[in-house]
This record gives sequence, C-alpha cells and structure tokens, in this order.
Amino acid sequence: MKKTIIKILFKLLKTPIAIKYIDQVRKKEWLGLQYPLQSFHDYISTRNLHLLQILGEGISHNEEYWINVGRRIELGYLLTEAKREFEIAEKNRIKKQNENIKNEEG
Repeated sequence: MKKTIIKILFKLLKTPIAIKYIDQVRKKEWLGLQYPLQSFHDYISTRNLHLLQILGEGISHNEEYWINVGRRIELGYLLTEAKREFEIAEKNRIKKQNENIKNEEG
C-alpha cells in the first residue's frame, strides 16, 4: 500500500500542472533584467566553478556524474536565455526610441 501511494505521488510530481500558472511574459522579462547585473554573472560563474570542482574530484556513481553535467548544461541554458531576452528587450527599446525621434521630427 505504501509503495503504491509513493508511486502515485511521483507520477503526480511529473505532471506539468504548475507550469500553466507561470506567467511566461513576466518570467522572460525578469530573466532579461537579470542579464546586465554583475551579481547574476557572479552567481553563474561561482556555480559553474563549483560544479567543475565536483566533477574534477571524481564521482563514484555514474548517475551522480550525469546529474552534475546536467546542472552545468542547465546553467549555460539559463545564461543563454537571459542574454537572449535582454537582447530582445534592448532591440525593442531602441526601436521605440527611434520611432519617438521620427514622430518628433514630423
């Protein structure tokens, strides 16, 4: 009985119910705002270095190794997404600024 309940709970955890409630626009906006901050880059660098140290020390379990490799990949993805959202926001800001200048000139 106990094992069955645990299996059901794990199946429920795998369902993407919570993703529906996340406002994707606000998430992307927040991510773009983080990219120019030095503290964001410091976090990425520190976390990456820590993961490299763990991998460099040698891991006895193959599964643990791949988990840490996945964490590094996820970290790189986070940085890439933040940069992309920042660049999109900058393009929109410059485009809007150019439109305002054209409107003022007549």
